[in-house]
Amino acid sequence: ASFGEKILSYHDVLLRESDVELLDGPYWLNDAIITFWMQFMEHELYQQHSPSVAFVTPDVVHFVKSSSGSDLAEELKSLELQKKDVVLLPVNDCACLDSPGGCHWSLLVYSRKDGKFAHYDSSKGTNLEHAQRVAKALLPVLNAEVIDLVEVQCPQQKNSYDCGVHVIYNLDRVCQKYIEDCQDNTHRLALKNDMEQNRPILKRLVLELAQK
Repeated sequence: ASFGEKILSYHDVLLRESDVELLDGPYWLNDAIITFWMQFMEHELYQQHSPSVAFVTPDVVHFVKSSSGSDLAEELKSLELQKKDVVLLPVNDCACLDSPGGCHWSLLVYSRKDGKFAHYDSSKGTNLEHAQRVAKALLPVLNAEVIDLVEVQCPQQKNSYDCGVHVIYNLDRVCQKYIEDCQDNTHRLALKNDMEQNRPILKRLVLELAQK
């Protein structure tokens, strides 16, 4: 659980001192940091396109993965996933159904145009089973018929703790490609393909927003 002084309250996420300290490294990023980045993308970076992109936060993805009921579509109704062109899903390898945790993050992306899921894993194959469970659970919600899941070539982590930074980078990269396909060239990647540079970029962003 997060602890310490409140640093930033931003839309649906509250970052405390312990969350922000994770950005100093070498630490595994938690769901609060990933949720913050998704909220920032939705409300700032890609606001113009957010009606067609679903930024599904880690807690909701964990709920989807652990759900066995047929009422999932009703539970997720407010997200309107069946109307979205792109659905972004950070996947965690936590096996506990009651609470999030785990030790590895990856990114699952559903493209309605392609009719398939793409899985970006910085430790290729590690989270495949978890990604497949999320994809299978979401099929009826997305009005999709079969699981077509492709493992995408992406930068691989060089240590045991940068998976969350890779997910944050891949979120930006996937959205960038989507809006380029929409003939929108107004945005440039906010993050670098050198993951070590992204931690200070993210921390600076948090502290700048905290000053507003």
